Amino acid sequence: MNNVLDFGAVGDGKTKDTAAVQKAIDAGGIVFFPPGVYLCGTLYLKSCGGLELAPGAVILGSPDKEDYNADDFCVQNSFSTVERSSGAHLIVVLEQHDVVIRGGGRIDGNRQAFYGDPAEKERKFTLSDWRPGQMVFVCESENVTITDVELNHAAYWTLFLYGCENVMVRGVRIWNDYRTHNGDGIDIDCCRFVTVSDCIIHSGDDCITFRGNTQRLKNKKPCEYVTVTNCVLGTSCNALRIGVGDGIIRNCTVSNLIVKDTRTGIQINSAYSTDSGVGIENILFSNICMEVKKPFALFSHFRGLCDQEIKPMRNIRFSNISTTAVANSAICANHVGDIEGITFSDVEFIVGSDENVQPMDEYFCRGYGVESAPAVFYVENAKNVKFRNVNAVYADGAAKWQYGVVSVNTEKMILDSCGFDRENIVYEKK
Repeated sequence: MNNVLDFGAVGDGKTKDTAAVQKAIDAGGIVFFPPGVYLCGTLYLKSCGGLELAPGAVILGSPDKEDYNADDFCVQNSFSTVERSSGAHLIVVLEQHDVVIRGGGRIDGNRQAFYGDPAEKERKFTLSDWRPGQMVFVCESENVTITDVELNHAAYWTLFLYGCENVMVRGVRIWNDYRTHNGDGIDIDCCRFVTVSDCIIHSGDDCITFRGNTQRLKNKKPCEYVTVTNCVLGTSCNALRIGVGDGIIRNCTVSNLIVKDTRTGIQINSAYSTDSGVGIENILFSNICMEVKKPFALFSHFRGLCDQEIKPMRNIRFSNISTTAVANSAICANHVGDIEGITFSDVEFIVGSDENVQPMDEYFCRGYGVESAPAVFYVENAKNVKFRNVNAVYADGAAKWQYGVVSVNTEKMILDSCGFDRENIVYEKK
């Protein structure tokens, strides 16, 4: 094991240790960080090696642009002018195998160096002219293990797994202030055989995402055989988001979660932009407790209903879920059959305030936000939707919640042993 101090690192939080740490990495094997603060730019990890951070050890991201990789350092990399993010990373694992990041220490993206004070109207930190991209970038790599570390204060996404196979993320704690622009927790994109377990994630954007964006990969693959379990999630955005890309997301499970202080619990979208989106199928959710504003949002398009041709979403199941709500859940397809085979069983809604509820004639199907129809569930253009033992309990003063389920142009919807305590209606749009 290579101790970074033996390669010239100082660990005082002021001296730049990038060159010394990279020299220890290039020597091969595991690199050990004793307690201290190691100020670094981009570090490139190698096969059959990795990082071990002792409790009290911190890798702190440099505030200086010149210490990071160029945006075009690899063909798989990207940057976003819309989101004002570069393609720079603090930790890079590019086309490697058998890599570990472990220990009780911390990787800190130094978010505060790239943001100003919160903007009053947007309730977000103001952005500087430049900020790094994904803090930990693991790309087209195999047999990667990330355990027991803290990943904090990313300037953009925290941990990005892109085109990887055989990845285990366990016992990771992620903290990113809720006011951070695009401050995702873990993004799993076109990866196979991934487990995420026993993690605590508080993030400024989506806590965990499954994505299918194949465009930049050398070896294109679906996002499949991913399981997330035993995690605690909290965010100002979506706890779980499924969608984005042009490929396919399939055969995944999500179970045993606590979701708290969150806008939307589970958001699933086939398309995010003007293309036909990603195909989504065979996703199971079970044993989840959520304190959220909007529990479930399944939409063909992120922005709401449109005439766009879309890839299908099918065979999505939700079971044994308890959730609060102050906005309706929704299943909205662009065309009948775009979303098919959706099942909710043993789900309980605790419905609170009705301040977000709109009259039925004024409700517009939006794939985000908390504007609400006067119903626990709004379903439009879907097919084969089943509710089994789904119940709702309403708080005092929730008079605007007129309906249990509103169905619009939906084929083969079944309600079995449900207790919404409100009328269920078939609604004709004007």
